[in-house]
Amino acid sequence: MTWVQSDKYKWLSEQTIQRSYLDEVISKIKVLAATFDVSTYGALSLDPESYPLFLIKTKSFDAAKKTVLITGGVHGYETSGVHGALGFFEREASRFSQFNFVCAPCISPWAYETVNRWNPSAMDPNRNFILNSPTEECALFLAAVSSFRFFAHFDLHETTDTDNTVFRPALEARDGVPQELWDIPDGFYLVGDSENPQAGFQ
Repeated sequence: MTWVQSDKYKWLSEQTIQRSYLDEVISKIKVLAATFDVSTYGALSLDPESYPLFLIKTKSFDAAKKTVLITGGVHGYETSGVHGALGFFEREASRFSQFNFVCAPCISPWAYETVNRWNPSAMDPNRNFILNSPTEECALFLAAVSSFRFFAHFDLHETTDTDNTVFRPALEARDGVPQELWDIPDGFYLVGDSENPQAGFQ
């Protein structure tokens, strides 16, 4: 049996704030404004004051340079993507001045604070980067970057141990479809596009 709206409301009511988007993410983004162009591209309607959405960009865009997009926090519980994106701008981006950069370091700030894969509507943003997206996080992001032409996109994710203990059991309950559990590997890996493989680039 799949969830109906009352089940989603119940799930939402059970979520609690476990960490601070303001203290852990926004504070670091504001420091980067000394070196990069930092702007907001909207806010989550659930709580616009608490959940503004940020873009970090190269200060002086050069049309002759290729532009690279970096995204993190599509799944809020994947902490390393958010802090990996911020860490790159804090410590490494200046070494790659041959590129323009655009970064959305935390696409799903409510999910970051509540340590969730889903947004408040129990939807997975990573399945909704589509035209007229029903997922607010995706619709706002796609509108914000629609004018750019990107050479490459690095979308930073993390496979957490809680995929087996929290996420897949919740997915099975929501969709009424049995979910297999699998070993969570340690280390880092890249996921490619099977229709446009770029093994040399990776």
